[in-house]
Amino acid sequence: MLARFLTRPTLLAVLLTSASLPAAVRAQEGPQFSFGFTTFADAPVAGDADDDTRYSWRADIKMSYGEIWTGGSISGHLEYNDGDDFVGLGEGGLVWPTNTFATLPAITSDNQTTLSLTLTQQLSNTTSVSFGKFNVIDLAEATPLLGGQGQGGFQYLGIGAPSNFVLPPYIFGGILTVNYAPMIYTLMIYDANNAQGEDFWDDLFEDGVVYNGTATYTTQINGRPGFYSLNIAHSTKKGTDYESLLLSPDDQSFAGTKDGLNYTGVSFQQYLWNDPQNPMVGWGVFGQVGFGDGNPNPLDEMFLLGVGGNSPLYGRESDRWGLAWSKYNWSDKLGEALGAYGVNLEDESAVEAFYEAALTENWRIGGNVMWVKPSFESYDDYTQVGFRIRATF
Repeated sequence: MLARFLTRPTLLAVLLTSASLPAAVRAQEGPQFSFGFTTFADAPVAGDADDDTRYSWRADIKMSYGEIWTGGSISGHLEYNDGDDFVGLGEGGLVWPTNTFATLPAITSDNQTTLSLTLTQQLSNTTSVSFGKFNVIDLAEATPLLGGQGQGGFQYLGIGAPSNFVLPPYIFGGILTVNYAPMIYTLMIYDANNAQGEDFWDDLFEDGVVYNGTATYTTQINGRPGFYSLNIAHSTKKGTDYESLLLSPDDQSFAGTKDGLNYTGVSFQQYLWNDPQNPMVGWGVFGQVGFGDGNPNPLDEMFLLGVGGNSPLYGRESDRWGLAWSKYNWSDKLGEALGAYGVNLEDESAVEAFYEAALTENWRIGGNVMWVKPSFESYDDYTQVGFRIRATF
C-alpha cells in the first residue's frame, strides 16, 4: 500500500519536511480556487502581557492551475490579516508569537497583505523544479501530523512552524526535488532575506543566499507510514558577531559582523494509527532536534516533541488534535553579550494543546491552551487560552 502511495505526487508532497513541500505538489488539472476566513480570540490568563483578549482575523485566497502545459503548474496564495496586537517578539517576555496566523503577513510586510506565487515543472516521474515566492507557513501547515495538512494545528510559532533563522516566513528562490524511493531529496536556493516589501525586490540576493538541503527516508513500521529527515542549511548572509558586543564601544570591532549562519537538524513524523483505506488519515508522534552555530545564528539548540493528527473518536475523523512541547536554547554567546547590558536571556519552553472540530465540510471550530516559559528572566510564565472559527469555500 505505502509503495503505491509514494508514487502519487500530491501525496509525495505531504511526506516531505515542511521546507520541501512545494516542489513535489502537482496542481489538479485546470483552475482551482479556495477562499478561507478565520477569526481568533486569544486570552492571556497568566503572565506579564496585557491581560486584554486579543481579537484578530485573516482571509486567504488560494489558487492553482495544473497542466498549463505538459508537467507545468502554477499556484498562488493571497493573504490578509488584521486585528489586535499579539503576544510575542518581546511582548510578555516571549520571543515566538503565540498566534502565528495573527502575526503574518502584517508583522513582516509594508502592509497587511502579501501574495505568494510559484511555478512548478515536473521534469519526470522522479524530478520536479519550482521557482517563485513561497509561503513557509503554508509549507509547515501541509505536513501530515505536525502541520495538520492545513486543517487546523498549533498556533505557537515555536511549535507549529519551528524556526531555525535561515528560513524566513516568505522566501524567493527555487527548489529541486528528486524522489528515489524510499528516499526523497530536496535542494532549496533562495534569497537570505524575507521576501516582502519594496526594499526586498530592489536588493534581491545582495545580502546573501541560503543553500538548504533535506534528505527524507520514507518507511513504514507495522504498516504505519513514517518519515525521517536530515536537514542542513547554510546562509551566506552576515550577522551580528555576539562576541564583538563584549568589546568597548570605542573599539573599532564593536558591534561587528560575522559571515554565514548554519543550521543542522533531524526530524521525524511516525503514524501510530491510520485508516487502511487512506494512510494519511490517522495520528502519531513527531519530533525535531536542531543545532544552530550560536554565532551569528542566535540558536544553539532546539527541541520539539509531540503527538497528534486526526481524531481517534468514531465518526470524528475529520477533527484535528495535538499536544506538543518545544524548547529553544538561545546562543550562549548572545546571552553573555546581553548579560553585559543587564538583560538576562533564558531558554524559551512551551507546551500547547489544541482540538479543532469539523462542523461541516466548510466550517470548523477549535480551541487551544498554551503555557510558555519566557526568554527573559524578569517575566512570569505565560498562559493563554484561544478560540477560533474557520470557514473554507
